Order: sequence, then C-alpha cells, then structure tokens
Amino acid sequence: MNFRELNIFLSVCEYGSMSEAAKHLYMTQPAISQAISELEEEYNVKLFDRIGKKLVLTHAGEILRDYGKKINLLLMETENTLQNISDTKTGKLKLGASRTVGTYLLPKIIGKFLKLYANVELPFCINNTSEIVNMILNSEIDLGIVEGPIHSNSIEKKHLLDDELYLICSKEHQWAKKNIIQMDDLSKADFIMREVGSGTREVFENTMKSHNVEYDIKLELNSIEAIKKAVEANLGVSVISKLALNEELKSSKLIKIEIEGIKFTRKFNIIYHKDKYLSDLHKKFIDFICSVK
Repeated sequence: MNFRELNIFLSVCEYGSMSEAAKHLYMTQPAISQAISELEEEYNVKLFDRIGKKLVLTHAGEILRDYGKKINLLLMETENTLQNISDTKTGKLKLGASRTVGTYLLPKIIGKFLKLYANVELPFCINNTSEIVNMILNSEIDLGIVEGPIHSNSIEKKHLLDDELYLICSKEHQWAKKNIIQMDDLSKADFIMREVGSGTREVFENTMKSHNVEYDIKLELNSIEAIKKAVEANLGVSVISKLALNEELKSSKLIKIEIEGIKFTRKFNIIYHKDKYLSDLHKKFIDFICSVK
C-alpha cells in the first residue's frame, strides 16, 4: 500500500461513492475502482460492500479507515514539525471548543494570536464538550478548549480559567424583583437548558444533585443564543456562563438571580490527547491563551 492508494480509499470513505471521490480527486472512476481493487487484492480482504446503490465499509474497511486517519495525522504533524524547524511562525493547528468558549472567548484569542503569527492556520469548530472530547480521541483536532468535566484517561488537560454560571430570568418573571431566592424555589421553576453532553448541563445537574435540589427541565436547546431568547420571552429560567451575558445584563433584558447557598462554578480546560506530540506551535498557542485569558 502507498499513500496514493490510502488517500483514494479515504476519499471514497468520505464522499460515500467512487464517482464522487473521482470528482474531488480529479481522477476517473475506473482509476478509483482500480486502486481500491488493488488494495483488496494485496491484503486479501474486502473493504466495501455494495448495498443497493450505497457503499458500506466492511470490518476490514473500518480498520483501514481508522488507521488511515491516524497515518494522515502523523504526516501532518511531521510537516508541521519540519515547518517549525525552519520558521516557527508557520504551521496549522486544528482547534475545537465547546459552545460557550467557542462563541464568546476563542475567536478573540485567535484574532490576537494571528496578529503575532499571521501565517499560522487556526481552523476551529464548535460543539458540546462530549463531542470535542471525542474529536480529540479520534485525532480529528489537535487541541480543545472545554468547560465540562473530562471522563477519559487518554486526555491531558491544562487549567485555563475559572467560570461561573448565572441563574437568569426575564424582567417579567416573578423572581426579577427579588434580590435572592432560596433553594426550594428552584424546584418550582421551569428550566431551559442545554442538551445532554454539554458542559453547562453537566455542571448544572451535578450542582443541583449535590445540594439535593429537585429540578424540572422543560425545554432543551443546543444554542446559547436561543436559550437567552427563550428566557427573555419568559418561557422559563436558565443557568448560563457569565461570559455569554454581558450585553443582556447591561441592558436589563435578562436578570441575574442569586441563590442562597448555591454557586454554579466550573473550570475551562485546554485538552489534548496524552499521546499527542506537542510542536513548538502547539506550545506557543497554549502559552499564549493562558497569558491573555
């Protein structure tokens, strides 16, 4: 097997058909088919089953796909390392962030970093904490910044900063005129919360359970902005990072409520795979975000 055959195979996996892979690789479909056949003959395995009009990976195909991704990641790391040797201001880091960090913190950090290292590429994606962790484990991204607890021994984490979640309601809610509420009041509220898998949701539930407070989640939304709008419309109350509430609190569109005896606190962490080679660019970026937080 050579890298050409491997990348042809991975392209077929990505696009789901040999004809689509051929278009993106500027090759003919027979050439794609021939490369796949040569791989199958070389190792005496079948890589795809044709179910109707669809190509479905066999067990052998799944194994080759997973190893192929790792091989390409190692190649990319090699290229980045060689680039760093000649010029530490070039390279590429694939980043991932949970929604709060990715929306309200990471873009500002990236903007400042690129002013110092204009030739560096920093593509990033936003998802909930559990998905970002999975992307780290599957070698799809280099670094992640998340707010939720980490449940994998294969992940290294570095503390970035502390955060607090605020209980918020609309200015029309019955709590809006109160300076503080009691724990028992929480069990009577309609909560609007993030989906299962988000760091915010896990911190909220863990804190409530640790204080033996019953709660009722009436609505799940995977967008912080959507949650704020729903709370503003007085559809319920929520618990959201203070980072996401600056404008709404200043304009009094949303009201922060104190709870007697309860604080929702958490840590933002930089995460990466424990087996990940950290190039000079990785280290510079980590040092930078820790210094500008």
